[in-house]
Amino acid sequence: MSKGKFTSKEFLSQFSACPQLAYDFSNEQVLEEVKRFLEYVGYEMAEPNAWNELAVKPDFYARRKESGTTHHIAGIVKRDMNEAASGFAPLDRMKDLLGEKVDYVIALPPVNERYLIDFMCEDNYKWFKKIQKERYMIWLCNPDEKSVWAAFGAPRDKLFNEYFKFRGGIEMLFNMPYRSESKEIQREVLGE
Repeated sequence: MSKGKFTSKEFLSQFSACPQLAYDFSNEQVLEEVKRFLEYVGYEMAEPNAWNELAVKPDFYARRKESGTTHHIAGIVKRDMNEAASGFAPLDRMKDLLGEKVDYVIALPPVNERYLIDFMCEDNYKWFKKIQKERYMIWLCNPDEKSVWAAFGAPRDKLFNEYFKFRGGIEMLFNMPYRSESKEIQREVLGE
């Protein structure tokens, strides 16, 4: 039995001591699982039309044709949240050349949620705001479970919703700062 009230802040502080990766997978394992997942959803691995012009090549690029519409997705694989920040510049360069109609992803192995939260809260929610503004996504990929979770963002192709292990979830925590009635909860939960 607890001697006193157990606060959200105390609970979240226990996560900071955990290892960053929930599972240890190589970039190659994550890439192969992302490709398998895309093919399972119905996408074909391809090369972008402007492949030779790209200064940064995506680790994966795929498309799916559906009654007159073609859905495109491109992304890169990063090792952990420390590397995730370096993934936005290549996505920006790809987006400049390939355009708005392509969905862009940073794929990671499963990381502990605390590191996702810390990353998104960094510098007054800089990365969270970037993801929302640019419509980027962060996927967590577990090759052992053959699963992909859209931790942040969502693809335009709604077919994905039937195949993700989870869609969203953590992202709802980051909508709190923009709701005036949630400022107090935000300060308590995130320790600000």
